[in-house]
Amino acid sequence: MKGKKDFRLEIASIESASDYVRDLLKQYKCTERDMVRAQLFTEETIVYWTEIADEGDIFQINVRKRFKTISLSLSYRGAQSNPLAISDEEEDEAEFSFIGQNILIGLSTVTYNYENGYNVITFTIKEKGINPVIFIIFALAAAIICGLIVNRFAPSLGPGLSASILTPLSKAFFGLLNAIVIPFLFLSVIASIFNMENIAQMKRIFRILFSWFLGLTAISAVIAVLAGIIYFPLQSGASAGVNEVNIWAQIAKMLFDIIPANIFQSFLDGNTLQTIFLAVITGITMLVYKGRFPVISKVVSESNLIFSTLLDAICSLMPWVIFICIFDMLLSGDGRVLLSSIAVVVLICICFLLIILLCLLSVAFIEKQNPIQYIKTIGPVLLIALSTASSSATFAPHSMIASNKQGIRDYLANFSIPVGALFAKPFVVPVLLLMTLFVGNFYSVTFTMADVVSMVLLCIILSVAVPPIQGMGIFLFTIIFKRFTIPLEGLAMAASLFMLFDYLMTTGNVFSVNISMLHTEHRLREKEKRVIVHNNQKC
Repeated sequence: MKGKKDFRLEIASIESASDYVRDLLKQYKCTERDMVRAQLFTEETIVYWTEIADEGDIFQINVRKRFKTISLSLSYRGAQSNPLAISDEEEDEAEFSFIGQNILIGLSTVTYNYENGYNVITFTIKEKGINPVIFIIFALAAAIICGLIVNRFAPSLGPGLSASILTPLSKAFFGLLNAIVIPFLFLSVIASIFNMENIAQMKRIFRILFSWFLGLTAISAVIAVLAGIIYFPLQSGASAGVNEVNIWAQIAKMLFDIIPANIFQSFLDGNTLQTIFLAVITGITMLVYKGRFPVISKVVSESNLIFSTLLDAICSLMPWVIFICIFDMLLSGDGRVLLSSIAVVVLICICFLLIILLCLLSVAFIEKQNPIQYIKTIGPVLLIALSTASSSATFAPHSMIASNKQGIRDYLANFSIPVGALFAKPFVVPVLLLMTLFVGNFYSVTFTMADVVSMVLLCIILSVAVPPIQGMGIFLFTIIFKRFTIPLEGLAMAASLFMLFDYLMTTGNVFSVNISMLHTEHRLREKEKRVIVHNNQKC
């Protein structure tokens, strides 16, 4: 199904073009949020192109759907003009650019290319589907019912069904998932760095803001590690043949092992940290020479889209895989893991509450605000995040509340909220760490203190790689399980709980962004006061 229409390239065409885009996307059953973002994308592109267009120029809107991916393209024949690039003259206005914000953090798949005299910019969104949590709950319930029925009425059927059908199917899925994860991670990191063009314009703000992001993530990691040490039995260093010196040696080895000796070997071995390191180096290099090699940039963008679509398609099979794995687990007599998972769920919730409590204490002591009044102010944004599990859905109301009710300057809010959606994910770390320890403990995998510390460092790094799509973060468990030799069969339980926690994690992450933004505003005002006092003293 396609939609294509020409418009005159002038400001007067904005309303009709925006309405045309909305009417088309309604046919594809897109969410209201995606339709609004597509309209804003269209309006910003038209405004940018009209500044350099000649009278009578035409642009074309083209919408097409492939599988569950919808591409909205705007094309204009003329001199090369990239709406995603911010020139030096536009630095002051860059903070308010909708496209600039989204490209900065890679939340939306937007690409630009110039071929045969045509400027083409494409915005890619996903077709609205049924909430995946519903499928997960249904798969869990169906697997439990089927497992109980088989164990009760045909117990002799269980071993053969498990060995001949269920186990081979699950292993095939996990093998395919593992094959896609490494190249996807490599390309997504490159694309994220390559799209960080505007950070240079916000160095002072980004430095303060990022310190809060990192601080909250570190606090979250410490709480998660303490919870893991208290609840899960760890193997002592002595019994593992590891002394205190060797513990830090292991951690140092993991950090230095990030640098690969062979570029291709890191992909063949599936070494995630080395892959991320190579991606960071490649992304920075491409950013330095941005615009010099448009073909390479286009290949990276298109390849990232391809692997993202593949991973999305594979993850859409997750409810079936969960059914197979839980069913197989019950037939094998390992159904006790379902009951024992209640404890780790409670443990993760306790970690969440502690992080929230510390954040509210920071509001009381640093900002001198009543925490209850603060929750009332930011409450509507948190409710949106809790009901949608989407940080993107909170952008508009979050910006409005930050500017109008919290006294945060506009350009700080416009910069912090989208950047925080990428970097501020402290609530992901406890889920990744504690679920890994839980599954590893179930399969009798022992961990030392060095393992836990290196694991939490890996979880912090990987938390940034969680895609802004509900349930897509489950592929991270594949990376962690493989590194710590945990059977991939445990991925089903980890993935199920991760998706169920998605709503709480998103809400917590949005909450942490607001806390960081609030404290950054406080720090900026203090600096400005010191400058004013210093200037007055000089006078």
